Formats: sequence, C-alpha cells, structure tokens
Amino acid sequence: MSTDREQPLRTVLWRRLDIEGMDACSFERSAGGYLISGTALFQDHSGPALITYQVSCNADWSSQSARVSGWTGSEKRDFTVERCAKGQWYSDGEKIAGVDALLDIDLGFTPATNTNALKRLRLEIGQQAETTAVWLDTEDWRFKPLKQVYHRLSETEYAYSSPSHDYAANLVTDAFEIIRSYPQLWTEVSHPRSS
Repeated sequence: MSTDREQPLRTVLWRRLDIEGMDACSFERSAGGYLISGTALFQDHSGPALITYQVSCNADWSSQSARVSGWTGSEKRDFTVERCAKGQWYSDGEKIAGVDALLDIDLGFTPATNTNALKRLRLEIGQQAETTAVWLDTEDWRFKPLKQVYHRLSETEYAYSSPSHDYAANLVTDAFEIIRSYPQLWTEVSHPRSS
C-alpha cells in the first residue's frame, strides 16, 4: 500500500510523572518543513482525557500551526491555531492577544513541543536564550504567551526555566533534541527510533 507520508524521523513514548498518563509521538518531514504528531492519554482534573495533536513547523522548526482534538472528562476539545503572514496568531479565527511574532507553539500537555523550540534555537554548549511561546494552558485550554529560558549545558542537557510557573530543572534530550527526562513531569520509556 502506497502513502504520500514519509517514514517518521523519530518516534517516542513518554510516561507522565505528575499524574497518570502516556504520550506517543512521531517527528517527520513534511512539505516545506516538519510535522510533530501524537496522542496523549492522561488523567485530567476533570476526568480521563484523550488528546491527539499535530504541530506543523517550517524548515527552520518555527511553528506554523497546530491542531488539537479529543476530550477531557466530558468536555470536547477541538481547535486549531495558526500564524498568519504578518506574524499574528489565530485560534479558530479569533486573534490571540499578546503573542504577535512569536515563533514556537508549546502544547502544555506534552513534552513534544520542547523539541521544536530547541531545534529552532540551535544553541551551542554554554549558550542561553530567552524565548516566549504560544502556550496552551490546560487549566483553561486557552493559548497564552509563556516565557521560557533554555541554557545548553552539554550535548544532551539544558537548564530550563519557566519563570511564571516558578519551575526550573535540567532537561535531558537525545541527539535529535527529543526530551528523555523532564523532572517531575515526563520520562521517556521507549528508545527513539530513526527510520
């Protein structure tokens, strides 16, 4: 059977540490860039949750759009977010305030979207960058700006902080920048595979 989609560059399975949950994700090439796709199963504050997601990135790994669908408890979740040519972000046609010209999407229920930020930043060992992402807050399922700081400590380790959440930890990645350890939140349970 033929398909237009290429084999994934990498696949990974994560276990969530703060609550019961898993996330299976693939990273693949797409026309003009990359595609991050996955499914997260977890225990949301409103009940069991199943969320599928797809993030479209440009060739430089800057985020272009995302689609999120599924349910949490008895609530249906189905929306898109995209960046227009002028750099403004829209969620289902409604402009998102405070996120103009931002380059990264961060979906708050998965570690997958740290990879696109790390690959876009391309930090050398010892370099640090502060960036702001278009972040999906799973407390109210709305997109908001989120400041983040990445400081590359080694080939596979970054000091990361999210000042507004008073969170700081050292993230461990593989060579593709997939998160292997996200203290208190996520751990990789499969070995990422290359095609």
